[in-house]
Amino acid sequence: MHHNLIFIENDRLLIRKLEEQDLEALKAMRSDTAVYRYEPTFLCERQGSAEKALKELSNMDLFEQRQCILGVFEKREMLIFVGLAELYDYKPSGKVISIGYRFLSRHWGKGIATSCVHALLEYLKQNTEVELITAHVLPENKASAKCLEKNGFEYLLTKSEDWGQVQPTVADVYTLDL
Repeated sequence: MHHNLIFIENDRLLIRKLEEQDLEALKAMRSDTAVYRYEPTFLCERQGSAEKALKELSNMDLFEQRQCILGVFEKREMLIFVGLAELYDYKPSGKVISIGYRFLSRHWGKGIATSCVHALLEYLKQNTEVELITAHVLPENKASAKCLEKNGFEYLLTKSEDWGQVQPTVADVYTLDL
């Protein structure tokens, strides 16, 4: 299997590398301010032009760079871009990885995040030797915490992290043992 071509699919979603035709969807994501109030400031999809960000995202390789950000598409009559899924801080020797996700605000509350996390977990079980998965969530983002818990994650601790703000960001850490 060519690792650079991560392709994850379940009955509801397709998760894949972003492509040139996804530029307008990425622009919509970048301009949805509700999304980024829960996210670090330094996410690469927000740096520079949308075109530059798209190029960087489409060239990320989980197995080479230890991170990748993928487009999440809901399968309807046609594929609808709903957000981004992230695999990062991959440490193959330690069998650890972190996951993240963010969705256009108009798609919140529809179970998409829960389905996305489930698909990511299945991918990691089948394609890596990961044994521990972490996710970091702002305490006020109750919907995200609920999504993680539905997928078997457990709250571990609350800690200060560098999310690119002036002050450290307080985040809840959730873990899942595979």
